[in-house]
Amino acid sequence: SWYLDDDNIITIVLIKAHRGETWESALKGRREVAVDAFTKQEIQKEMLLERFQEENPGMDFRGATFNGSVPDPRNYMDGIGYG
Repeated sequence: SWYLDDDNIITIVLIKAHRGETWESALKGRREVAVDAFTKQEIQKEMLLERFQEENPGMDFRGATFNGSVPDPRNYMDGIGYG
């Protein structure tokens, strides 16, 4: 969806069809702005922490760290809904 604010600024809201998927870029065919490997890994860590927070609402995962590589989000994000 999109909207135009009072200052004539267009805001576009993109929502993923597949929640656990890490986008290489927001626009198809725009490889020159693609996400680098480090940034992709950081995004996957954030998605994993989001899942942990949803599964354990009383716990605070803001300071959590990971050892090793982060699993592919497509394998662990199923069944978690936006609330």
